[in-house]
Amino acid sequence: MPNGLVLGIDAGTSLVEAVCATTDGEVVGRGRSGSANAMVLPVAEVVAHLSSAARQALSAVDPEQITVVVVGAAGMLRFTRGAAVGPLAGVWRSSGLTCPVRVLADAVTAFAAGTPHGHGSVLIADIGAIAARIGAEEVLERVDGNGWLVGDDGSGFWLGRQAVRAVFAELDHRGDPTLLTEAVLATLTGDDSVPTDPAERVLLLRDTVYDGPPIALAGLARLVPAAAEAGDRVAQRIVDRAVTLLVDSATSLTADDPDEPLVLAGSLLSEDGPIGREVQRRLASHHRADPLLAGSCAGAAAWLAACSVTSHIDPVAHARLTAPRM
Repeated sequence: MPNGLVLGIDAGTSLVEAVCATTDGEVVGRGRSGSANAMVLPVAEVVAHLSSAARQALSAVDPEQITVVVVGAAGMLRFTRGAAVGPLAGVWRSSGLTCPVRVLADAVTAFAAGTPHGHGSVLIADIGAIAARIGAEEVLERVDGNGWLVGDDGSGFWLGRQAVRAVFAELDHRGDPTLLTEAVLATLTGDDSVPTDPAERVLLLRDTVYDGPPIALAGLARLVPAAAEAGDRVAQRIVDRAVTLLVDSATSLTADDPDEPLVLAGSLLSEDGPIGREVQRRLASHHRADPLLAGSCAGAAAWLAACSVTSHIDPVAHARLTAPRM
């Protein structure tokens, strides 16, 4: 096994992924675990997921061979300040790591997952949503990314919340009929056999929503574009609004430069669907070129770690490490 290995970790809101690699981009280990959403999960649970993914990725190597770890973390400040500092340090110790660990904003690693350039912009839309301008591995400016409670416009959580609101509107006669009603009720209750009476449906929906964690609404996000593509007008309006919000976030960066690379990341933008397609179309017009789609954010973190070791940009290693897994 070669010396000079690096470890990259994407501590995302959906899951944690880890990649152990050589500095020239050969992957020697991977790991995956649950969410690292520090906005909604206890620190201990986030730490457990980080530890699991790291140990999986390091299972075939001596952890002392790792020279640098780079972590791209959503809600980065939760990992680097206050009560999370001690438990986070324990992740690296328990994994046998003795090397420096750098924690970067997830926007930085998401940008690097789409391009080896040092400066540009990134738009992320997954459970949450943020637009950011990146330079020298730092967030120079950000738009939104303020969390599900007060921000993340156009995100997966936003879509899920709008879907529930649309169902309530149909059931109490404020809104139009929508395919989302049956889909939302079945998904939230886990049962296709739900009441037919509108008043009973309202009670069931309300109780189910409030009995679960708020972030669970993000699990409804996929229903909205699916209904829109099936011709549902209510869902189409939600999709159109989500696209507008996301494009507005990306283009409202004060230092936005159409000649610099723009990377799109997150499941809503990277997977084929009406939101991703329309966001790409509108931003291509604004930037005079097609946006770049992010690949592996964990691989990008490993590539940034390798760059800090070798002190040069290796586009071949970048391509190897950021290529999406099939």
